[in-house]
This record gives sequence, C-alpha cells and structure tokens, in this order.
Amino acid sequence: MPQTSKVNSSAAGGPGQVSAPDHGEPPPPQAEPRDLAAGDGGVGGDEDQGDLQINKSPSDPKKYRYRRSAAALCISVGSFSDPEDLPGLAHFLEHMVFMGSEKYPAENGFDAFLKKHGGSDNASTDCERTIFQFDVQRKYFREALDRWAQFFICPLMIEDAIDREVEAVDSEYQLARPSDSHRKEMLFGSLARPKHPMGKFCWGNAQTLKHEPREKQINTYQRLRDFWKRYYSAHYMTLTVQSKETLNTLEEWVREVFSKVPNNAQPRPDFSDLQDPFDTPTFNKLYRIVPVRKVHALTVTWALPPQGKQYRVKPLHYISWLIGHEGAGSILSLLRKKCWALALFGGNSETGFDQNTTYSIFSISITLTDEGFQNFHQVVHLVFQYMKMLQTLGPQQRIYEEIQKIEANEFHYQEQTDPIEYVENICENMQLFPKEDFLTGDQLMFEYNPEVISLALALLTPERANLLLLSPEHEGYCSHKEKWFGTNYSMEDLPEEWARRWAGDFDLNPDLHLPAENKFIATDFTLKPSDCPDTEVPVRILNNERGCLWFKKDNKFKIPKGVSVFIGVCSFVGLLW
Repeated sequence: MPQTSKVNSSAAGGPGQVSAPDHGEPPPPQAEPRDLAAGDGGVGGDEDQGDLQINKSPSDPKKYRYRRSAAALCISVGSFSDPEDLPGLAHFLEHMVFMGSEKYPAENGFDAFLKKHGGSDNASTDCERTIFQFDVQRKYFREALDRWAQFFICPLMIEDAIDREVEAVDSEYQLARPSDSHRKEMLFGSLARPKHPMGKFCWGNAQTLKHEPREKQINTYQRLRDFWKRYYSAHYMTLTVQSKETLNTLEEWVREVFSKVPNNAQPRPDFSDLQDPFDTPTFNKLYRIVPVRKVHALTVTWALPPQGKQYRVKPLHYISWLIGHEGAGSILSLLRKKCWALALFGGNSETGFDQNTTYSIFSISITLTDEGFQNFHQVVHLVFQYMKMLQTLGPQQRIYEEIQKIEANEFHYQEQTDPIEYVENICENMQLFPKEDFLTGDQLMFEYNPEVISLALALLTPERANLLLLSPEHEGYCSHKEKWFGTNYSMEDLPEEWARRWAGDFDLNPDLHLPAENKFIATDFTLKPSDCPDTEVPVRILNNERGCLWFKKDNKFKIPKGVSVFIGVCSFVGLLW
C-alpha cells in the first residue's frame, strides 16, 4: 500500500502541540518514497560546526553526517476516505500539494530548496492517516518550515500539473506491482465485505485518476480541491518539529508559520462502526497464489477487533513474541528439525493495513522449503497446535514481565536515529495516544492484564483463520486474477478432513512448550569504576582458537553495547560499555 505513515492539534487555525525531542526512536513502518531531492549535506562551511557528527561506521569511517532539523505533519485522513468513483484520490492529493503554493509558486521549488541545503522530504498515505516530513540543515530550518507550511495553507494544485502527477502516481503503482507483499495485501483487502473501505484501491493509477474520470466526465481537479478543503484542516493535524533551538523559539516559529492553516471545524472521518469486515464467506478459506518470486510461503491470518485501545497491554505483541520465539519448544525449531521451514514471522505490523479503527490483523508467515510446501497442511496443524497450547496455558505473567523488561531496556538505551524518522514517528503517535504516552505509547508494555490477552488469544482459532499459500508450482492452476495487481490465485474450502480435525479437541504436540526462563536480562546498569586505564581503541582481552574478545569502555555516552562478528568457525566479539 502507498502508506504508513505521529502533535495533536486542537487550536483553531493551526496545530497546537509541538514536540521537540532530543533523542532517537526506532524507525517507523515503511513509507513509500516520493522520488524527491535527498542530499547528505557535504562537509563545508555551510553549517554550524556544533552540528557536525562523525559517522563512525567501519565501512565508511571518513563520512560525516550533519545532524539536521526535521518536521513531520500527520493528517487523520487516508485512503478509507477515497470517494467510490475516484480510487486513490487521497494518495493523489498527497502528491499534488507539493506542486507549488501561492507564496512560493515554483512547481518543484521546495524540493530544489532542500536539495541545495542538504535536505530531503517524503510523504505517505495510509488507510486513515497521511503524513508529510522533511529534514534540512539547521540554519535553513525556519525558511524550510515556512515553505513547507504553505502546502497546507494555500497550495496551488494547478490544473495543468494533474496529468504529470498522475503519471508519478501511476509509476509508483507500476513499481509496486511485482511486490509479493503488496500483491498479498491487495488480494487480502478484496476479501472484505462489499462497501467496506478495506476493499478500496488505495494506490490509484492512471486508469482510476485519469482515463475513467474523463470517460465519466468527472472533474478530478475540482474533486481534488474539494477533498483538500474538506480534510486538510488544522484540527485533523498533528505536528512535530525537532531542532537545536530552544523550545520557546520552536513554539514561536510554529505559531508564526502554521497559524494560517485553515480549520473547517467538521467532524473527523470515523470508520469505527464498520467492524468485522472479514466476517464473510470468502474468509476462512485456502488461497493458492502464484508469487512473483520463486518462493514457497504460507501465511495464516486472523482478523480481530481493533486492538489500538489496548496499547498499554499490547496483547498482540505478547503473542507475537511467543510465536516468533526460535528456541526449544517453538514452532520454528520444530519446523527446522523437520527441514520444512527457513524462517517465520508473526504478529501485527501496526501499519494502517494491519491495524486501524475497524479491525486488527494477526498473521504468521512462514517461508517453506520444498518439503515443507509438500507438507504445508502439517505445518498449518503445528501452528494451530501451538495456538491451542497458548490458549490452554493462558497468559503467563513471568513471560510478560520478561518482554516488558527487554522492551524497557531497548527503549532506555536506544541509539539516536535520524531526526526525520523520529519526528514522523512521534507525529503519528500524537494521533494515537494520550499526551503522556506520545514518546512511549508504541514501544513500552505498561501493564499486565491477563483478561485482555486471553480475549485476543481466544479469537486465534482454526475456524477463524484464513490461509494463503504461495508457490511457483501453482502456475497454471489458478484461474482467478486480482483486479489491480493481477495476482493469479485460486480459492477453495478447507478439506473436510482438516476442518473436522481442527473443529474437535485435537491433541497438542508434546514437543511444543513455552520458552524457558530468561536469566540473562540485564537489570543492573550501574557503572563500575574502571580497574584498568582507559584506552582510545579497543583492547584484546581474550585470544584463543575459538576467537577473540575485545573491550572498550564507552566513556562519552555510557551506553552498554556489544558487537559480534562470526566468520566461518572463528568468532570475533567486541564489547563496549
């Protein structure tokens, strides 16, 4: 999907909350690039020396990276709001607002400005949100903010640019078509009940935005302007800015620059009454799919009620942690012993496709070997046995607290990421969580609630699951074709023998069990006094036939960190503290 995409706006006339964080954040979900200018900002006298950071990557030790200033703006509207007769309009508008403004009319002026000053920008359209972000060298941040804000105040969206930008949208669509993950999403979306927004063609292309509107005498230009006027409203927007200026300065800039963003005071788009979109006869089937890549893969998927409000418990994260466990007693360990699988991924990606106000998806994807493909029904049975084991044993406080500690350690000792990624994530968080959880709502597990976890687990049963089986061996046997991405597939009922087996009280596999207690979770991060002189470079403290161990204390940031490199039968381990 052309998506992903976190300052809560409450004041009339412009975004009302500003977040100016100083530390990093894990990268957000994948966003689609807009093919815009992106520069690294070379070494020179064009930037304050105080903003210079050295990238100490071993692969490129001489490369310098400037710490840029960044901003992101999220609007609570996405492809779910597309009109039925113009699929992809929200995505198209995301492109069109960049085509100049009344104050800065040059069509690609903002991109040229960023490229000149070592910046980049991006945008993405999700099911219920659209997000824009940019970064630039700090000394040009105030001017860049003003140029960028005009897209939300008075974009030109000139009619002559429509055909050119439709081609850009169509190009993204054409590039996405060979992606098996996108093809699976579009096929899965088509299983939703009629008229549910999940079934919409969110990408848009030349057919839906140019040719068909002309045939039906639809004025795409006027509809674009109407959509912008209706949905690009200040009270739908959240904004995050990050720079080394003071908070007072940043707040002053935001008020000056964004105070003219229009506010139509209309209710937000709300799709929360459209739940259970996959409660249809086309679900709980076996879909055989011809993939683009030469790979065998199985995906078991459940559609659950929306889980966003349970972010403090994160029941799906708890379950996915157990599903993805690879140690003794796990699904993957047994599949590998049988030489049936190469990899397994499970959970909810928290993108708009996987989680929105109408449903939450939980899926388990397994990359199969040739033998695993031939025995895929046994692989499915093993998955269902594991899920039944989790339901029988119920939530485990010990495991939840282990996950909770690991997530907290990762949060507190995470490394700084690029500002553009950080502001994007926080900007979206401000749409999803209360103010006190803007920084942590998507990362920490706050409270153990076995009832909430049990409710989610109880829904992960065989009779509620949908199966997608990808294999090049399906070529020639799949008579159906998905409308937009051309995916060849077949749909069939689950064999009666399987259905009877899974509907009954089937036995558990004795080789499946919960992970053992993790005794290696760090709890004491107290710095110990040095018992040896500090060094500028790592010192080898162990060297034998099994490998080497190097140590260097981190005297600057006091961050616990380890790096391991394995080459053949030899291992090289470096530790930093």
